[in-house]
Amino acid sequence: MKSVLFPYVLYLSLMLILAETQANENESCVATRIAEEQCGKYIYKAVRPLLKYIHQMKEEIENNNNKVEGKDREIKQLQEKLSQRNELVIEELRAQNEFYKQSITELTNNVLSIKEQMSKPNSNALKIQDYEEQLEKQKKSIDQQAQQISQLKNEINICAKKLKTDEEKPVLSDCTDFANAPGIHKINPDPFDVLCDSATAGPGWTVIQQRINGKEDFYRNWTSYREGFGSFDGDFFLGLERIHRLTRAQPHELYIHMERFDGDIKYRRYDQFAISGEEDQYTLITLAKSEGSATNDYLLYHKDKKFSTFDRDNDNLNSGNCASRDNCGGGWWYGDCAYRY
Repeated sequence: MKSVLFPYVLYLSLMLILAETQANENESCVATRIAEEQCGKYIYKAVRPLLKYIHQMKEEIENNNNKVEGKDREIKQLQEKLSQRNELVIEELRAQNEFYKQSITELTNNVLSIKEQMSKPNSNALKIQDYEEQLEKQKKSIDQQAQQISQLKNEINICAKKLKTDEEKPVLSDCTDFANAPGIHKINPDPFDVLCDSATAGPGWTVIQQRINGKEDFYRNWTSYREGFGSFDGDFFLGLERIHRLTRAQPHELYIHMERFDGDIKYRRYDQFAISGEEDQYTLITLAKSEGSATNDYLLYHKDKKFSTFDRDNDNLNSGNCASRDNCGGGWWYGDCAYRY
């Protein structure tokens, strides 16, 4: 009886041990899978800014490639114009040289004819003198043409040097070229000074408006907002015309940084931003999707609105002017005044 019972008990114990082992392995697999999922989430959060930065760097490289291609086209056009001009000058000089060669040949023949006549008793001394005077005039004309040729050669050399300088000169069209050197810089085209910022939202931002101490009065007329006002070390507005030139030359983003007196900071970042020219009253024509810690996108209400000042009313208000002190008290892209919330 014992010999039969012992193997049965042993077999039952082995089954219990195997069941417990399998349960432990299942629990271990579940724990491992949860850990892997949590690790994946942490890795994604850590890598996401790097992926976004790589995407931004790719866009900057593409923009720089577009700039280089644009300059290459300009250089090619200049080379073609210079080549055409050289061909025209050379062709004109060849024609003039041919004309003077013929003139000299004719004068030489005339001189020979005069000499033959001089050897005769009935030679005409006055006629010889006329021919000599004509020959002298032709020589002076040839000397003048030689001077003109020399001047044209100098101009061609100057153009060639200028073309070479333009090829070597870097194109500084916005603050991205000064990402490692923030501060006041001059940018092209139509050079003007701008304030470059690399601390607020990353490198290469051009500051178009700054209000930090409240010393500058923003209740200004149309001309002031068009040309810009204030100073880079305090409150300032870059100017509608300059902002229009910047956003017309190439795509730009818009970053709005707001800080409360208690230190609370909010921001809103727009993928694209552009305004039209003065002929269209500097309308806010482009304002793409945005993101940021500022909960609501209140600026979107002002898209497609014209700019207004107290002396130029372009808003949608039926009576009154949104830019007056009685309403908002400053220049802006008003509709029925500002968004109310």
